[in-house]
Amino acid sequence: MSSLNILVMGAGAVGSAVGGFLCLGGHRVTLVGRDPHMTAIRERGLHIGGIWGQHHAQELRTFTSVAQVPRERFDLVLITTKSYDTRDAAREVLPLLSEDSLVISLQNGLGNVEAISEVVGQHRAVGGRLIFGIEIPEPGQVEITVYADKVMLGSPWRKVDLARLEAVAAAFTEAGVPTEATLEIGQFIWGKVLYNCCLNPLSALLEVNYGELLEHSETREIMASVIEEIFGVAQAKGVSLAWRSPAEYQQVLFGRLIPDTYAHHASMLQDVVRGKRTEIDALNGAIARMGAETGVRTPVNLALTQLVKVKERIGKRRAAQHPLSGT
Repeated sequence: MSSLNILVMGAGAVGSAVGGFLCLGGHRVTLVGRDPHMTAIRERGLHIGGIWGQHHAQELRTFTSVAQVPRERFDLVLITTKSYDTRDAAREVLPLLSEDSLVISLQNGLGNVEAISEVVGQHRAVGGRLIFGIEIPEPGQVEITVYADKVMLGSPWRKVDLARLEAVAAAFTEAGVPTEATLEIGQFIWGKVLYNCCLNPLSALLEVNYGELLEHSETREIMASVIEEIFGVAQAKGVSLAWRSPAEYQQVLFGRLIPDTYAHHASMLQDVVRGKRTEIDALNGAIARMGAETGVRTPVNLALTQLVKVKERIGKRRAAQHPLSGT
């Protein structure tokens, strides 16, 4: 695929890493994120380390707001903000889109691509599933910590031509980010939700890595209940999952996905430690809301949502009392 003009909106760990690889792959990449990370990249370039080797991207343009971005049209916009900022992010990038631009969600949770489509139209909105771990050890650096599977891209409404998505996926893959296009993106997004709902809240509440959750019968039982509830909600909503039963998915989670990402700590844990809002409402909270709407009981997902919200408030209070502790 010829060189693309790409904007990354919300360039934290995920956006910086994906944008960095695309830049190294010969594409023109603009990052919109927060300081001091953006300033460090502007001054010294982006260093990418971890399990995919050592790389240095020097040609990235960086800004701290969309208002600073030159008024030009972008071929691709990658939305990598927190889920609760999705709609605002889509509105901000709307003036930078042409009729043929694609806006891709590479986020956690349910409802992101739908929120984007309400702003930019279904013909430009693309859902993405990204399932590997990335951290920012210090400004100007990202580290790939764990990898579970390739990125998947697709249009939930099939309003974007599959051949075009395959070309975008090929561009990602050639740049070093393994990616595939699919006609069943909903299955992959719900699969990521299953993974996140099982691991993120427990990792945040107990302050442990994913692997530790596999070592205790109590946490395994909680995860099994989360899975059962999500399957019940999916069935009530008419969502087709990639696994035939909760037991089949549990075997995949316990047997492959958690071992493959054993040492990873949830970004939700990083959020609560730093006194920030989490994405719990787009994960277990979304499952609890859908359960209430469809009459499916989701007591475990609801309890995890409530506990994480308390943890958020505790983390916010601690961060205010000790402002350097979360940096």
